[in-house]
Amino acid sequence: MKKPIRKLAFICHPTRESLPPLLETLLQWSEENGISARLTRSMAKKMGRPELGLDTRDMAAEVEMIVVLGGDGSILQTARAFAGDGLPIAGINLGHLGFLTLEEPRNAINTLEKIRDGNFKIENRMMLRASVKRENRKVFCGIALNDVVIQKEPMLRVINIKVSISGCVVNTYHGDGLIFSTPTGSTAYSLSAGGPIVPPWVNVIILCPLNCHTLSARPVITSDQETLNTLLDCRHSKVDLVLDGQESFQLQHGDEVEVTRAQELGRVVVFKSRNFFEVLRKKMKWG
Repeated sequence: MKKPIRKLAFICHPTRESLPPLLETLLQWSEENGISARLTRSMAKKMGRPELGLDTRDMAAEVEMIVVLGGDGSILQTARAFAGDGLPIAGINLGHLGFLTLEEPRNAINTLEKIRDGNFKIENRMMLRASVKRENRKVFCGIALNDVVIQKEPMLRVINIKVSISGCVVNTYHGDGLIFSTPTGSTAYSLSAGGPIVPPWVNVIILCPLNCHTLSARPVITSDQETLNTLLDCRHSKVDLVLDGQESFQLQHGDEVEVTRAQELGRVVVFKSRNFFEVLRKKMKWG
């Protein structure tokens, strides 16, 4: 059991039609239960509660936990934003699968009651750091909770990506790109590309090729202590480096991309009764 939480920030998916009534209910509950609730300034204005507004950069000093009203995408975005601050993130699912969320909206109040009483635990999820070197100069660096993807734009020629793991050349992949995934991300894009499912407590980096033009190209799992380097050959294609499917940087021919385990952690709130394989079976509709 964690210590009871008394200071929450609600971060919301901006386009969910069901959001205002749900958020109003949660704000009312917070006031009735002695919980200090804050919102982003834009959401506070939209809700007619400007006094609750707070700049995102100031939240870490004012709150103990972030409650995300949205889907996995909203949690990924929030995790990247607050990973350096160490704030735990709890999710109420307004999306589709909701692997990273706690409960559905109908159980939102019960979720807050457990958080208020300290009946939860925090899973520290490993993240990836990707940096891009161009002509021996670092031109980009970012972190991801799910995955780092090198992918060409549609309708263009295939690309070549030479991959080394801790200095040892592994392969040159000839295809549409590569996915570097965390265990958390193993149920996301990597899964759809034929990658393995890995429990979140097994700290590894998954390398999954995208549509390679050879039968020998297979996913690879390696230690989270390794450094993965790639050299890009894309003379005739536009290629992007994409973090969690949300943040992108355009690559150029000859760029070097380095992927390592990040120092930051994604701190995901879960309940004690939650089991990864039970969630997996439910979300994937197995059995």
